[in-house]
Amino acid sequence: MFKLPGHPSRQASVCELADFMELWAMQERLVSCTEVLRYLGRIDENFHNEGCEDDDSDNALVLDDVLNELDRRSKACRGGYPFSLSVEGTRLRHQDSWSKPSSIYRYLLLSTRLNMLTSKVHGGIDGTELMEVLSAIVLKCYLGKNADSLVFGTALSGSFEKRVDTLCKSLGECGGFHPIDPAQVTAKDDKLDAVAWIPFPDEQPGQLIVFAQCKTGTNWQTLSSQLQPEAFGKRWLRRQPLVPPMRAFCVAEVQDPTRWQGACLYAGILFDRCRLVAFSDQVAIRQFNKWSRAALKSFRIVDG
Repeated sequence: MFKLPGHPSRQASVCELADFMELWAMQERLVSCTEVLRYLGRIDENFHNEGCEDDDSDNALVLDDVLNELDRRSKACRGGYPFSLSVEGTRLRHQDSWSKPSSIYRYLLLSTRLNMLTSKVHGGIDGTELMEVLSAIVLKCYLGKNADSLVFGTALSGSFEKRVDTLCKSLGECGGFHPIDPAQVTAKDDKLDAVAWIPFPDEQPGQLIVFAQCKTGTNWQTLSSQLQPEAFGKRWLRRQPLVPPMRAFCVAEVQDPTRWQGACLYAGILFDRCRLVAFSDQVAIRQFNKWSRAALKSFRIVDG
């Protein structure tokens, strides 16, 4: 998986190549798929020349796969995709309108490909904390107009005990903070970053609750089963929720559609980049735009 300011390898996946093409278009406004692949050494000047039929066939398949992936993303983002494919379907143009929800796509693209351990702060804003805020709002929008949500992770100030108490009070059940062990509490969020639920007017316990973990970057696959709602409840709450919470995972990366079902088995309800964008209409974008504009200036796709 490539990280900026690096480039994809010759063995890069279709999703990596699609991300790279989008990043190039963000900085240069317009880029062709053949231009990207030639720059990366995937094709050479002999492309489509006589005598190179086998290479031509392989390269044509790569081109088709990348362009199909870009088209799929455009549809999956439900109007929030900040790029457009040319009529002939080989050039990608950046739509330079920093409005929602396209601004969310830019943020998620950059926070996938930047190193979010060493390069997470831009414009004075921590990009990993933005991810928790985004996830909480998207979960609420996904559950519908009667839903509510909150950030639980490190983006929220206060001690772990205080945040658990706030969560229980907001849910109207679970009785507050009550750790199972007498040892000193060292947990920061215990992998819980955002919570969403649909309350009833009667304010009685027993409701649909979603516990979510969030990750920027590309290493989330091995972490997708870390959050265990039942274990979290038994470890930190006085009483378990009457209805076991569902589990969700919100990630900045676009999940490879050929590996989608397997990922969901471990992650729960998977909100990848496109799904997050599709439900981001209610997100205030000022902080996301500020972070993204500063982050975009921190690297160059092509020198010159």
